[in-house]
Amino acid sequence: MSFCRNTSQQMNIFDPLHSMRNWEKERLQKSWAEQFSEFVFPFINEDRFKVIYSDNIASRPNNPINVYFGLLLLKELFNQSDETVMDSLIFDVRYQYALHTTSFEKQPISKHSLTNFRVAITKYNDEHNVDLIKEEIESLAKCHAKTLNINNPMIRMDSLMVSSSCKRLSRLEIIFSCVERMIQEAKRQGSSLLPERFNVYLEEGHRNDTIYRSQDKDVESKLVTITKDALELYYLIEGTMLAETDDYKLLSRMVGDQTQIVNEKRELKPAKEISPTSLQNPTDPDATYRKKGKTTGVGYTANVVETFDDKNRMITQYDLQPNVYSDQRFSKDVIEKLGHQETPLYLTIDGAYYSEDLAKLAAEKNIILIPTNLTGRRNNSEKAGYENFDIDEETHTVKACPAQQKPISSNFKDGKYIARFDNTVCNQCPQRENCPVLKQKKSNLMMVTEKKINREKVEASMKKEEYWEIANKRAGVEGLPSVLRRKYNIDNLPVRGLVRSKLWLGMKIGAINFKRLVKSLTNDLTNDYFSFILSKNLKLFHFQSSIVIKVVIL
Repeated sequence: MSFCRNTSQQMNIFDPLHSMRNWEKERLQKSWAEQFSEFVFPFINEDRFKVIYSDNIASRPNNPINVYFGLLLLKELFNQSDETVMDSLIFDVRYQYALHTTSFEKQPISKHSLTNFRVAITKYNDEHNVDLIKEEIESLAKCHAKTLNINNPMIRMDSLMVSSSCKRLSRLEIIFSCVERMIQEAKRQGSSLLPERFNVYLEEGHRNDTIYRSQDKDVESKLVTITKDALELYYLIEGTMLAETDDYKLLSRMVGDQTQIVNEKRELKPAKEISPTSLQNPTDPDATYRKKGKTTGVGYTANVVETFDDKNRMITQYDLQPNVYSDQRFSKDVIEKLGHQETPLYLTIDGAYYSEDLAKLAAEKNIILIPTNLTGRRNNSEKAGYENFDIDEETHTVKACPAQQKPISSNFKDGKYIARFDNTVCNQCPQRENCPVLKQKKSNLMMVTEKKINREKVEASMKKEEYWEIANKRAGVEGLPSVLRRKYNIDNLPVRGLVRSKLWLGMKIGAINFKRLVKSLTNDLTNDYFSFILSKNLKLFHFQSSIVIKVVIL
Protein backbone atom coordinates (compact mmCIF):
# COMPACT_ATOMS: atom_id res chain seq x y z
CA MET A 1 0.00 0.00 0.00
CA SER A 2 1.51 3.34 -1.09
CA PHE A 3 1.28 6.67 0.69
CA CYS A 4 -1.21 9.21 -0.59
CA ARG A 5 -2.27 12.48 1.04
CA ASN A 6 -5.92 13.18 1.70
CA THR A 7 -6.89 15.61 -1.08
CA SER A 8 -10.67 14.99 -0.90
CA GLN A 9 -11.62 17.48 1.80
CA GLN A 10 -13.54 20.05 -0.24
CA MET A 11 -17.33 19.77 -0.16
CA ASN A 12 -18.98 18.95 -3.47
CA ILE A 13 -22.39 20.12 -4.66
CA PHE A 14 -24.03 16.88 -3.53
CA ASP A 15 -22.75 17.14 0.04
CA PRO A 16 -25.60 16.31 2.48
CA LEU A 17 -24.72 19.41 4.52
CA HIS A 18 -26.23 21.57 1.77
CA SER A 19 -29.64 20.01 2.33
CA MET A 20 -29.59 20.52 6.10
CA ARG A 21 -31.99 23.05 7.58
CA ASN A 22 -30.53 26.21 9.11
CA TRP A 23 -31.27 25.23 12.70
CA GLU A 24 -29.61 21.86 12.10
CA LYS A 25 -26.49 23.58 10.77
CA GLU A 26 -26.45 25.88 13.79
CA ARG A 27 -26.63 22.89 16.13
CA LEU A 28 -23.83 21.18 14.26
CA GLN A 29 -21.60 24.24 14.35
CA LYS A 30 -22.13 24.68 18.09
CA SER A 31 -21.10 21.09 18.79
CA TRP A 32 -17.62 19.69 19.47
CA ALA A 33 -17.42 18.73 15.80
CA GLU A 34 -16.83 22.36 14.77
CA GLN A 35 -13.79 22.79 17.01
CA PHE A 36 -12.38 19.42 15.97
CA SER A 37 -12.91 20.26 12.32
CA GLU A 38 -11.14 23.62 12.64
CA PHE A 39 -8.45 23.16 15.29
CA VAL A 40 -7.46 19.49 15.15
CA PHE A 41 -8.09 17.84 11.79
CA PRO A 42 -6.30 20.44 9.58
CA PHE A 43 -3.16 20.23 11.73
CA ILE A 44 -2.72 16.44 11.57
CA ASN A 45 0.52 15.92 9.69
CA GLU A 46 -0.05 13.04 7.28
CA ASP A 47 3.53 13.21 6.00
CA ARG A 48 4.78 12.07 9.40
CA PHE A 49 3.19 8.65 8.79
CA LYS A 50 4.50 8.27 5.25
CA VAL A 51 7.26 5.97 6.55
CA ILE A 52 4.85 3.15 7.41
CA TYR A 53 3.72 2.81 3.77
CA SER A 54 5.37 1.49 0.62
CA ASP A 55 7.41 3.63 -1.75
CA ASN A 56 5.89 1.80 -4.73
CA ILE A 57 3.50 4.32 -6.28
CA ALA A 58 1.99 1.56 -8.42
CA SER A 59 0.48 -0.15 -5.37
CA ARG A 60 -2.97 0.62 -3.98
CA PRO A 61 -3.10 4.03 -2.20
CA ASN A 62 -3.85 4.19 1.50
CA ASN A 63 -7.04 5.51 3.06
CA PRO A 64 -6.74 9.03 4.57
CA ILE A 65 -4.31 8.96 7.51
CA ASN A 66 -5.75 12.07 9.10
CA VAL A 67 -9.15 10.35 9.19
CA TYR A 68 -7.66 7.31 10.96
CA PHE A 69 -5.74 9.45 13.44
CA GLY A 70 -8.69 11.74 14.10
CA LEU A 71 -11.00 8.76 14.58
CA LEU A 72 -8.62 7.26 17.17
CA LEU A 73 -8.75 10.56 19.07
CA LEU A 74 -12.55 10.59 18.98
CA LYS A 75 -12.57 6.97 20.12
CA GLU A 76 -10.75 7.95 23.32
CA LEU A 77 -12.70 11.17 23.68
CA PHE A 78 -16.00 9.32 23.91
CA ASN A 79 -14.64 6.06 25.40
CA GLN A 80 -15.74 3.91 22.46
CA SER A 81 -14.61 0.59 21.02
CA ASP A 82 -13.23 0.30 17.48
CA GLU A 83 -16.55 -1.00 16.18
CA THR A 84 -18.59 1.70 17.92
CA VAL A 85 -16.45 4.56 16.67
CA MET A 86 -16.54 3.08 13.14
CA ASP A 87 -20.36 2.99 13.31
CA SER A 88 -20.33 6.57 14.55
CA LEU A 89 -18.37 7.68 11.50
CA ILE A 90 -20.74 5.87 9.17
CA PHE A 91 -24.02 7.05 10.73
CA ASP A 92 -23.23 10.25 12.69
CA VAL A 93 -22.86 13.43 10.66
CA ARG A 94 -20.92 15.07 13.50
CA TYR A 95 -18.08 12.58 13.08
CA GLN A 96 -18.13 13.08 9.31
CA TYR A 97 -18.14 16.85 9.73
CA ALA A 98 -15.25 16.71 12.21
CA LEU A 99 -13.19 14.51 9.86
CA HIS A 100 -14.18 16.31 6.61
CA THR A 101 -15.78 13.22 5.08
CA THR A 102 -19.35 14.45 4.53
CA SER A 103 -18.82 14.45 0.74
CA PHE A 104 -17.45 10.90 0.62
CA GLU A 105 -19.72 8.41 -1.16
CA LYS A 106 -18.37 5.74 1.21
CA GLN A 107 -16.68 6.43 4.52
CA PRO A 108 -12.94 5.51 4.31
CA ILE A 109 -13.03 2.89 7.04
CA SER A 110 -13.32 -0.89 7.23
CA LYS A 111 -13.51 -3.52 9.95
CA HIS A 112 -9.77 -3.81 10.60
CA SER A 113 -8.60 -0.35 9.51
CA LEU A 114 -7.77 1.02 12.96
CA THR A 115 -6.16 -2.22 14.10
CA ASN A 116 -3.95 -2.40 11.01
CA PHE A 117 -2.98 1.26 11.43
CA ARG A 118 -1.93 0.69 15.04
CA VAL A 119 -0.03 -2.48 14.11
CA ALA A 120 1.92 -0.64 11.39
CA ILE A 121 2.86 2.17 13.80
CA THR A 122 3.87 -0.33 16.51
CA LYS A 123 6.02 -2.29 14.06
CA TYR A 124 7.77 0.88 12.92
CA ASN A 125 8.44 1.84 16.54
CA ASP A 126 9.89 -1.60 17.26
CA GLU A 127 12.20 -1.41 14.24
CA HIS A 128 13.28 2.25 14.41
CA ASN A 129 12.56 3.31 18.01
CA VAL A 130 10.48 6.23 16.74
CA ASP A 131 7.07 6.88 18.29
CA LEU A 132 5.03 8.54 15.51
CA ILE A 133 1.93 8.88 17.69
CA LYS A 134 3.87 10.67 20.43
CA GLU A 135 5.40 13.06 17.92
CA GLU A 136 2.00 13.90 16.45
CA ILE A 137 0.21 14.31 19.80
CA GLU A 138 2.90 16.66 21.08
CA SER A 139 2.84 18.59 17.79
CA LEU A 140 -0.93 19.06 18.08
CA ALA A 141 -0.51 20.14 21.71
CA LYS A 142 1.83 22.94 20.60
CA CYS A 143 -0.77 24.05 18.04
CA HIS A 144 -3.45 24.08 20.75
CA ALA A 145 -1.18 26.09 23.06
CA LYS A 146 -0.69 28.69 20.30
CA THR A 147 -4.43 28.80 19.66
CA LEU A 148 -5.01 29.54 23.35
CA ASN A 149 -2.04 31.93 23.44
CA ILE A 150 -0.32 30.21 26.37
CA ASN A 151 2.92 32.17 26.75
CA ASN A 152 3.60 31.64 30.45
CA PRO A 153 7.34 30.92 31.09
CA MET A 154 6.39 28.08 33.45
CA ILE A 155 5.75 24.39 33.01
CA ARG A 156 5.00 21.65 35.56
CA MET A 157 5.51 17.93 35.69
CA ASP A 158 4.07 14.88 37.42
CA SER A 159 4.16 11.09 37.10
CA LEU A 160 1.86 8.18 37.83
CA MET A 161 2.15 4.41 38.01
CA VAL A 162 0.21 2.58 35.27
CA SER A 163 -0.79 -0.99 35.99
CA SER A 164 -0.37 -3.65 33.34
CA SER A 165 -3.50 -5.58 32.41
CA CYS A 166 -1.59 -8.82 32.94
CA LYS A 167 -2.21 -10.93 36.03
CA ARG A 168 0.28 -10.56 38.86
CA LEU A 169 1.89 -14.00 39.16
CA SER A 170 3.63 -15.74 42.02
CA ARG A 171 7.15 -17.02 41.58
CA LEU A 172 5.85 -20.55 41.00
CA GLU A 173 3.39 -19.31 38.35
CA ILE A 174 6.10 -17.37 36.47
CA ILE A 175 8.42 -20.38 36.19
CA PHE A 176 5.58 -22.78 35.36
CA SER A 177 4.18 -20.45 32.66
CA CYS A 178 7.55 -20.13 30.91
CA VAL A 179 8.05 -23.90 30.91
CA GLU A 180 4.50 -24.56 29.70
CA ARG A 181 4.71 -22.01 26.87
CA MET A 182 8.05 -23.40 25.67
CA ILE A 183 6.74 -26.97 25.59
CA GLN A 184 3.62 -25.88 23.70
CA GLU A 185 5.76 -24.03 21.14
CA ALA A 186 8.01 -27.08 20.68
CA LYS A 187 4.96 -29.29 20.03
CA ARG A 188 3.53 -26.78 17.54
CA GLN A 189 6.75 -26.95 15.56
CA GLY A 190 6.80 -30.75 15.71
CA SER A 191 10.09 -30.92 17.58
CA SER A 192 11.24 -34.31 18.89
CA LEU A 193 13.84 -32.86 21.24
CA LEU A 194 11.78 -33.06 24.40
CA PRO A 195 11.43 -36.24 26.51
CA GLU A 196 7.92 -37.67 26.82
CA ARG A 197 7.68 -36.76 30.50
CA PHE A 198 7.26 -33.10 29.48
CA ASN A 199 3.90 -34.01 27.88
CA VAL A 200 2.30 -33.74 31.32
CA TYR A 201 2.48 -29.94 30.93
CA LEU A 202 0.07 -30.24 27.98
CA GLU A 203 -2.56 -32.13 29.94
CA GLU A 204 -5.73 -30.31 30.92
CA GLY A 205 -5.82 -29.57 34.63
CA HIS A 206 -2.07 -30.00 35.23
CA ARG A 207 -1.60 -26.26 35.78
CA ASN A 208 -4.38 -26.11 38.37
CA ASP A 209 -3.12 -29.23 40.15
CA THR A 210 0.41 -27.85 40.32
CA ILE A 211 -0.30 -24.26 41.30
CA TYR A 212 -3.74 -23.81 42.79
CA ARG A 213 -4.43 -27.16 44.41
CA SER A 214 -1.22 -27.44 46.38
CA GLN A 215 -0.82 -26.76 50.08
CA ASP A 216 1.59 -24.14 51.36
CA LYS A 217 4.00 -26.79 52.61
CA ASP A 218 4.27 -28.21 49.07
CA VAL A 219 5.06 -24.93 47.31
CA GLU A 220 8.81 -24.98 47.95
CA SER A 221 9.24 -28.58 46.76
CA LYS A 222 7.17 -27.89 43.62
CA LEU A 223 9.20 -24.75 42.99
CA VAL A 224 12.42 -26.78 43.05
CA THR A 225 10.93 -29.49 40.80
CA ILE A 226 9.62 -27.08 38.16
CA THR A 227 12.87 -25.13 38.20
CA LYS A 228 14.73 -28.36 37.40
CA ASP A 229 12.38 -28.91 34.45
CA ALA A 230 12.99 -25.32 33.33
CA LEU A 231 16.76 -25.77 33.44
CA GLU A 232 16.62 -29.09 31.59
CA LEU A 233 14.42 -27.50 28.93
CA TYR A 234 16.76 -24.50 28.73
CA TYR A 235 19.86 -26.64 28.07
CA LEU A 236 18.05 -29.03 25.68
CA ILE A 237 16.91 -26.25 23.36
CA GLU A 238 20.02 -24.09 23.60
CA GLY A 239 21.72 -23.86 20.19
CA THR A 240 18.77 -25.36 18.24
CA MET A 241 16.26 -23.71 15.90
CA LEU A 242 13.81 -23.42 18.80
CA ALA A 243 16.25 -21.08 20.54
CA GLU A 244 15.19 -18.35 18.07
CA THR A 245 11.58 -18.38 19.28
CA ASP A 246 10.14 -15.73 21.58
CA ASP A 247 9.12 -18.39 24.10
CA TYR A 248 12.71 -19.59 24.48
CA LYS A 249 13.90 -16.00 24.94
CA LEU A 250 11.37 -15.63 27.75
CA LEU A 251 12.48 -18.95 29.26
CA SER A 252 16.11 -17.82 29.06
CA ARG A 253 15.29 -14.50 30.70
CA MET A 254 13.35 -16.24 33.47
CA VAL A 255 16.26 -18.60 34.15
CA GLY A 256 18.59 -15.62 34.50
CA ASP A 257 16.13 -13.82 36.79
CA GLN A 258 15.21 -16.70 39.08
CA THR A 259 18.43 -18.72 39.35
CA GLN A 260 22.09 -18.20 40.13
CA ILE A 261 25.27 -20.23 39.73
CA VAL A 262 26.61 -21.66 42.99
CA ASN A 263 29.60 -24.04 42.90
CA GLU A 264 29.26 -24.28 39.08
CA LYS A 265 25.63 -25.35 39.41
CA ARG A 266 22.44 -23.38 38.85
CA GLU A 267 19.98 -23.15 41.71
CA LEU A 268 17.10 -20.92 42.82
CA LYS A 269 17.92 -17.42 44.03
CA PRO A 270 16.65 -16.28 47.42
CA ALA A 271 13.40 -14.38 46.84
CA LYS A 272 14.88 -11.13 48.22
CA GLU A 273 17.60 -11.12 45.56
CA ILE A 274 15.24 -11.13 42.57
CA SER A 275 15.42 -7.83 40.69
CA PRO A 276 12.34 -5.60 40.18
CA THR A 277 13.22 -5.70 36.46
CA SER A 278 12.74 -9.47 36.36
CA LEU A 279 10.03 -11.07 34.22
CA GLN A 280 6.67 -10.54 35.95
CA ASN A 281 4.42 -12.26 33.44
CA PRO A 282 5.29 -13.87 30.06
CA THR A 283 2.27 -12.16 28.49
CA ASP A 284 3.76 -8.71 29.22
CA PRO A 285 7.57 -8.95 29.17
CA ASP A 286 8.03 -5.16 29.43
CA ALA A 287 6.18 -4.83 32.75
CA THR A 288 8.33 -4.45 35.87
CA TYR A 289 7.72 -4.41 39.62
CA ARG A 290 7.85 -1.30 41.77
CA LYS A 291 7.08 -0.30 45.32
CA LYS A 292 6.34 3.43 45.67
CA GLY A 293 5.57 4.37 49.24
CA LYS A 294 2.89 1.95 50.41
CA THR A 295 1.78 1.18 46.84
CA THR A 296 3.12 -1.76 44.83
CA GLY A 297 2.42 -2.49 41.20
CA VAL A 298 3.40 -4.37 38.07
CA GLY A 299 3.47 -2.30 34.93
CA TYR A 300 4.74 1.10 33.83
CA THR A 301 5.11 4.70 34.89
CA ALA A 302 3.84 7.67 32.89
CA ASN A 303 5.25 11.19 32.97
CA VAL A 304 3.38 14.30 31.83
CA VAL A 305 4.52 17.90 31.30
CA GLU A 306 1.99 20.73 31.29
CA THR A 307 2.27 24.19 29.78
CA PHE A 308 -0.16 26.54 31.52
CA ASP A 309 -1.23 30.06 32.39
CA ASP A 310 -3.92 31.48 34.68
CA LYS A 311 -6.76 30.32 32.38
CA ASN A 312 -5.57 27.46 30.21
CA ARG A 313 -3.33 24.40 30.33
CA MET A 314 -2.09 21.88 27.81
CA ILE A 315 -0.09 18.63 28.07
CA THR A 316 2.83 19.34 25.75
CA GLN A 317 5.05 16.33 26.60
CA TYR A 318 4.47 12.83 27.89
CA ASP A 319 6.31 9.53 28.16
CA LEU A 320 5.79 5.95 29.31
CA GLN A 321 8.54 3.71 30.65
CA PRO A 322 8.83 0.55 32.80
CA ASN A 323 7.92 1.51 36.36
CA VAL A 324 11.52 1.16 37.56
CA TYR A 325 12.30 4.31 35.54
CA SER A 326 13.01 6.99 38.16
CA ASP A 327 11.54 10.49 38.28
CA GLN A 328 15.04 11.92 38.00
CA ARG A 329 15.56 10.09 34.70
CA PHE A 330 12.28 11.58 33.45
CA SER A 331 13.49 14.99 34.64
CA LYS A 332 16.74 14.65 32.69
CA ASP A 333 14.85 13.53 29.56
CA VAL A 334 12.54 16.57 29.74
CA ILE A 335 15.40 19.02 30.31
CA GLU A 336 17.35 17.67 27.35
CA LYS A 337 14.27 17.67 25.13
CA LEU A 338 13.42 21.27 26.03
CA GLY A 339 16.92 22.36 25.04
CA HIS A 340 18.35 25.82 25.54
CA GLN A 341 15.81 28.54 26.29
CA GLU A 342 16.20 32.13 25.14
CA THR A 343 14.38 33.40 28.23
CA PRO A 344 14.33 31.74 31.68
CA LEU A 345 11.89 28.84 31.90
CA TYR A 346 10.61 27.75 35.33
CA LEU A 347 9.98 24.03 35.72
CA THR A 348 7.99 23.24 38.89
CA ILE A 349 8.55 19.68 40.07
CA ASP A 350 8.21 17.34 43.01
CA GLY A 351 11.29 16.68 45.13
CA ALA A 352 11.74 13.22 43.59
CA TYR A 353 12.54 14.89 40.24
CA TYR A 354 15.26 17.06 41.73
CA SER A 355 18.99 16.65 42.24
CA GLU A 356 21.86 19.11 42.31
CA ASP A 357 23.30 17.62 39.11
CA LEU A 358 19.97 18.04 37.30
CA ALA A 359 19.65 21.61 38.57
CA LYS A 360 23.09 22.35 37.14
CA LEU A 361 22.19 20.72 33.80
CA ALA A 362 18.97 22.74 33.67
CA ALA A 363 20.75 26.01 34.51
CA GLU A 364 23.08 25.48 31.53
CA LYS A 365 19.97 25.50 29.33
CA ASN A 366 18.44 28.54 31.08
CA ILE A 367 15.87 26.32 32.84
CA ILE A 368 15.23 26.90 36.55
CA LEU A 369 14.04 23.89 38.56
CA ILE A 370 11.53 24.75 41.29
CA PRO A 371 11.08 21.72 43.59
CA THR A 372 8.17 21.80 46.04
CA ASN A 373 10.19 19.70 48.50
CA LEU A 374 13.56 17.99 48.72
CA THR A 375 14.25 14.31 49.22
CA GLY A 376 16.89 13.02 51.63
CA ARG A 377 17.66 13.93 55.21
CA ARG A 378 20.04 16.47 56.66
CA ASN A 379 22.66 15.30 59.13
CA ASN A 380 21.70 17.24 62.26
CA SER A 381 25.33 17.25 63.44
CA GLU A 382 26.35 19.37 60.43
CA LYS A 383 26.00 23.12 60.55
CA ALA A 384 24.38 24.96 57.67
CA GLY A 385 25.18 28.39 56.27
CA TYR A 386 27.41 27.68 53.29
CA GLU A 387 24.90 29.33 50.95
CA ASN A 388 25.93 32.74 52.36
CA PHE A 389 29.56 32.41 51.31
CA ASP A 390 30.69 34.47 48.32
CA ILE A 391 31.69 31.81 45.77
CA ASP A 392 32.62 32.29 42.14
CA GLU A 393 31.04 29.27 40.45
CA GLU A 394 32.88 29.79 37.17
CA THR A 395 36.39 29.74 38.71
CA HIS A 396 35.30 27.58 41.68
CA THR A 397 36.88 30.00 44.13
CA VAL A 398 35.74 31.00 47.62
CA LYS A 399 36.05 34.80 47.62
CA ALA A 400 34.78 35.65 51.11
CA CYS A 401 32.82 34.37 54.10
CA PRO A 402 29.44 35.88 55.13
CA ALA A 403 31.38 38.40 57.29
CA GLN A 404 33.31 39.48 54.16
CA GLN A 405 36.61 37.96 55.35
CA LYS A 406 38.79 36.72 52.49
CA PRO A 407 40.32 33.25 52.84
CA ILE A 408 44.06 32.63 53.13
CA SER A 409 43.77 30.00 50.39
CA SER A 410 41.06 28.48 48.26
CA ASN A 411 40.93 25.54 45.86
CA PHE A 412 38.45 23.12 44.35
CA LYS A 413 39.10 19.39 44.05
CA ASP A 414 36.89 16.33 43.46
CA GLY A 415 33.72 18.39 43.68
CA LYS A 416 34.72 19.99 47.00
CA TYR A 417 35.53 23.57 47.97
CA ILE A 418 38.47 23.77 50.37
CA ALA A 419 39.28 27.15 51.90
CA ARG A 420 41.30 28.25 54.95
CA PHE A 421 40.64 31.35 57.05
CA ASP A 422 42.77 33.19 59.61
CA ASN A 423 41.67 31.80 62.98
CA THR A 424 42.55 35.01 64.83
CA VAL A 425 40.02 36.88 62.68
CA CYS A 426 37.44 34.10 62.95
CA ASN A 427 37.68 33.99 66.75
CA GLN A 428 36.64 37.65 66.95
CA CYS A 429 33.79 37.29 64.44
CA PRO A 430 30.31 37.87 65.94
CA GLN A 431 28.92 35.12 63.67
CA ARG A 432 31.42 32.51 64.88
CA GLU A 433 28.89 30.40 66.81
CA ASN A 434 26.74 29.81 63.74
CA CYS A 435 29.60 29.54 61.25
CA PRO A 436 30.12 26.10 59.62
CA VAL A 437 33.89 26.68 59.28
CA LEU A 438 35.83 24.14 61.37
CA LYS A 439 38.16 25.48 64.05
CA GLN A 440 41.78 24.23 63.80
CA LYS A 441 45.11 25.19 65.39
CA LYS A 442 46.80 27.04 62.53
CA SER A 443 43.83 28.08 60.39
CA ASN A 444 40.12 27.43 60.29
CA LEU A 445 38.95 25.05 57.55
CA MET A 446 35.98 25.26 55.24
CA MET A 447 35.45 22.01 53.30
CA VAL A 448 32.12 21.40 51.60
CA THR A 449 30.85 19.76 48.43
CA GLU A 450 29.39 21.79 45.59
CA LYS A 451 26.18 19.74 45.85
CA LYS A 452 25.70 20.67 49.49
CA ILE A 453 26.10 24.38 48.74
CA ASN A 454 23.58 24.19 45.91
CA ARG A 455 21.13 22.30 48.12
CA GLU A 456 21.42 24.92 50.86
CA LYS A 457 20.77 27.66 48.31
CA VAL A 458 17.57 25.89 47.27
CA GLU A 459 16.54 25.42 50.91
CA ALA A 460 17.16 29.12 51.54
CA SER A 461 15.07 30.04 48.48
CA MET A 462 12.23 27.81 49.68
CA LYS A 463 11.83 30.07 52.71
CA LYS A 464 10.95 33.04 50.51
CA GLU A 465 7.39 33.99 49.63
CA GLU A 466 8.28 34.66 45.99
CA TYR A 467 9.51 31.09 45.61
CA TRP A 468 6.22 29.60 46.75
CA GLU A 469 4.21 31.85 44.46
CA ILE A 470 5.75 29.81 41.65
CA ALA A 471 6.04 26.43 43.41
CA ASN A 472 2.39 26.35 44.48
CA LYS A 473 1.30 26.41 40.84
CA ARG A 474 2.49 22.84 40.45
CA ALA A 475 -0.63 21.65 42.30
CA GLY A 476 -2.65 22.05 39.10
CA VAL A 477 -1.03 19.02 37.46
CA GLU A 478 -1.53 16.67 40.42
CA GLY A 479 -5.16 16.00 39.49
CA LEU A 480 -4.20 14.58 36.09
CA PRO A 481 -3.40 11.03 37.35
CA SER A 482 -6.89 10.84 38.84
CA VAL A 483 -8.44 11.95 35.53
CA LEU A 484 -6.50 9.32 33.61
CA ARG A 485 -7.63 6.61 36.03
CA ARG A 486 -11.29 7.59 36.48
CA LYS A 487 -12.27 8.84 33.04
CA TYR A 488 -9.77 7.15 30.74
CA ASN A 489 -9.28 3.84 32.58
CA ILE A 490 -5.50 3.99 32.19
CA ASP A 491 -4.95 1.01 34.51
CA ASN A 492 -7.00 -1.32 32.31
CA LEU A 493 -5.58 -0.91 28.84
CA PRO A 494 -6.73 -3.60 26.37
CA VAL A 495 -3.13 -4.10 25.22
CA ARG A 496 0.15 -5.25 26.75
CA GLY A 497 3.72 -4.24 26.09
CA LEU A 498 5.44 -0.87 26.43
CA VAL A 499 5.10 0.29 22.80
CA ARG A 500 1.41 -0.58 22.48
CA SER A 501 0.58 0.88 25.89
CA LYS A 502 2.34 4.13 25.00
CA LEU A 503 0.27 4.39 21.81
CA TRP A 504 -2.97 4.15 23.79
CA LEU A 505 -1.70 6.61 26.40
CA GLY A 506 -0.90 9.08 23.62
CA MET A 507 -4.44 9.01 22.29
CA LYS A 508 -5.82 9.56 25.79
CA ILE A 509 -3.50 12.56 26.21
CA GLY A 510 -4.72 13.89 22.87
CA ALA A 511 -8.35 13.51 23.98
CA ILE A 512 -7.64 15.38 27.24
CA ASN A 513 -5.97 18.21 25.32
CA PHE A 514 -8.91 18.50 22.93
CA LYS A 515 -11.39 18.67 25.82
CA ARG A 516 -9.35 21.46 27.36
CA LEU A 517 -9.24 23.29 24.04
CA VAL A 518 -13.02 23.12 23.63
CA LYS A 519 -13.60 24.22 27.21
CA SER A 520 -11.28 27.21 26.84
CA LEU A 521 -12.76 28.30 23.51
CA THR A 522 -16.29 27.95 24.85
CA ASN A 523 -15.68 29.74 28.16
CA ASP A 524 -13.56 32.60 26.84
CA LEU A 525 -16.30 34.82 25.46
CA THR A 526 -13.88 37.70 24.91
CA ASN A 527 -11.76 35.96 22.28
CA ASP A 528 -12.31 36.10 18.53
CA TYR A 529 -13.44 32.50 18.17
CA PHE A 530 -17.14 33.20 17.58
CA SER A 531 -16.46 35.99 15.10
CA PHE A 532 -14.15 33.53 13.36
CA ILE A 533 -16.98 30.99 13.14
CA LEU A 534 -19.30 33.67 11.76
CA SER A 535 -16.86 34.65 9.03
CA LYS A 536 -16.37 30.97 8.21
CA ASN A 537 -20.10 30.50 7.74
CA LEU A 538 -20.29 33.53 5.46
CA LYS A 539 -17.46 32.08 3.35
CA LEU A 540 -19.27 28.74 3.24
CA PHE A 541 -22.46 30.48 2.03
CA HIS A 542 -20.47 32.34 -0.62
CA PHE A 543 -18.86 29.06 -1.73
CA GLN A 544 -22.24 27.34 -2.06
CA SER A 545 -23.71 30.27 -3.99
CA SER A 546 -20.82 30.32 -6.45
CA ILE A 547 -21.31 26.61 -7.11
CA VAL A 548 -25.00 27.11 -7.89
CA ILE A 549 -24.21 29.94 -10.31
CA LYS A 550 -21.66 27.79 -12.13
CA VAL A 551 -24.16 24.95 -12.46
CA VAL A 552 -26.77 27.26 -14.01
CA ILE A 553 -24.27 28.59 -16.56
CA LEU A 554 -23.29 25.10 -17.59
